[in-house]
Amino acid sequence: MQIIIYLLIIWILLGLLGFTIRRLHDTDHTGWWYWISVIPFGYLFLLYFMVLPTVEKPVRWGSYLFKEKK
Repeated sequence: MQIIIYLLIIWILLGLLGFTIRRLHDTDHTGWWYWISVIPFGYLFLLYFMVLPTVEKPVRWGSYLFKEKK
């Protein structure tokens, strides 16, 4: 039973990691900023980046956020 719980926790944590990196890309920051959360109070900077509004221009990773208006 414990192995199922551990697998679920890993699955959830990997999903949250993907969400965080995708959100950082939406705010035009690289996913490497995630590592700032390992230093003391670094999670506050990460939280700040997460609440920034989405950049409404093509970001470094392509224009997947918004379609070009014709």
